[in-house]
Amino acid sequence: MVATTQISPELRGLLQSAQDCETTGDYAQAFRLLQRCAALLDPTADTQLAPSIKAGLWRLDPLWWANIQHGGIRLRRSQAGDADFFRRCFGDAAFRRQFNRRQPWQGDLALALDKAGRQPPIDTGLLMWVVQSGAGSPIGLASLSSIDTLNRKAELSVGFPGDVPVKLGIKTTVMMLHFALVMMPFNKVYGYVYEDNAQALHNATRLGFSHEGTLVDHFNIPGQGFLSVNQIGLTRTQLHGHAGLKVLAKRLIGQDW
Repeated sequence: MVATTQISPELRGLLQSAQDCETTGDYAQAFRLLQRCAALLDPTADTQLAPSIKAGLWRLDPLWWANIQHGGIRLRRSQAGDADFFRRCFGDAAFRRQFNRRQPWQGDLALALDKAGRQPPIDTGLLMWVVQSGAGSPIGLASLSSIDTLNRKAELSVGFPGDVPVKLGIKTTVMMLHFALVMMPFNKVYGYVYEDNAQALHNATRLGFSHEGTLVDHFNIPGQGFLSVNQIGLTRTQLHGHAGLKVLAKRLIGQDW
């Protein structure tokens, strides 16, 4: 989990215990043990160990596994029982056209969803959420993918099958922005909008995303050929400097940015 140098027996024991907890999947206890390690650490003496512990704390932060809820909308990690909903989503032509035209997961989908919901997203590069209504029914999918810890960025995606109000997608996106750029130490989120989805590009720019350019023939989709996409991005600085987005955050999720 973390590199070790010449450290005290107490600190070494805590690091080993944290490693053991992680091996058994007890990420919450491993995180608490790393917090104790950070408290014991002498940053002037353990210059190599400090960044490793800091990285470990981000990797095992309980927020990765927490439900994100504002009003009647909840984002939760994927589970094995979500397999049928995933199949329904990717069986919806409008959903695929807007969310992801690439091939969905193959093989044992229930097992893949269970693993994706349990593992640290920094390890897999993917944080997959199921969007739930107030009644607990799944209504959409949201994700942070291509997680890049060095550059503190991730690709943001959100989509809903069927006829869903635009305001639901906007609120879900604001929830995701709050998670990534306020609760977590990401510096930037970005996304790709297919070139024929002008409405999605319009909605994204209203939410403060910058249109960073058009990537020509960027994806090769089996049966569809090469597709161009618009790249959009939003940094932490841009989020906190966007007056309209601050108003939305206050109105939709009750947060002051």
